[in-house]
Amino acid sequence: MIRKFATLLVMGLFSLSAQALDLEYKGFYQRLDIIEENELDKITMGFYLVDAYNRERCHIDKAFFFGPGVNEKEIDIAADGRLQIPYDKELYDRFAVLRVNLSDPAQNCTLQMQIQVKDNQKTEFSFAELSVYREQMQSLVDEFGGFLWFMMPDVQGLNLKVASDNTLSFIDDSLKSGFNCEDLQCTLLVEEELTSNRMALQFSQPPVVISPWISKD
Repeated sequence: MIRKFATLLVMGLFSLSAQALDLEYKGFYQRLDIIEENELDKITMGFYLVDAYNRERCHIDKAFFFGPGVNEKEIDIAADGRLQIPYDKELYDRFAVLRVNLSDPAQNCTLQMQIQVKDNQKTEFSFAELSVYREQMQSLVDEFGGFLWFMMPDVQGLNLKVASDNTLSFIDDSLKSGFNCEDLQCTLLVEEELTSNRMALQFSQPPVVISPWISKD
């Protein structure tokens, strides 16, 4: 089922040369539009280029939009390599293309998309916030499934990529049995319909990224 889910996140990507990739904006817009239409205000889609062989982030010189009637517009690249893709109906209507110039021709880059929490600066999380993240992520997964939503995988909780081993400064006792870490990647089981505004988790540094935890069962 997870493999089926992954195939839903494939979009137009064309290799222009060893040092550039062209990506249709249409695929970006369609995914961002689902988030907007369903008012999933706590989550977003993270777009990255990764090496197809080792899954390491690709080194990017710059990325910009072009196309018929489109003024060339460069986009920002976050420190973690995330492509800062805008939600822009005009770019969609004008069939814009994103060209990404790569700095390492040895990398075989492909697009990786990831559902993730929008606010990447938070260090404290209440029970209610954790529940909302899980619920909105499940809603988006189901939307990607369309009329086969009932076959989509269940979001069990959250994946938390942390900055270092000692960034977790507080975890409520009720969550400890469902919290596991391997290296810098942690998973947290999140029960449905948690409503308490009590603090559940606290970190000394914001988690690098918070994404859905989908059980392999």
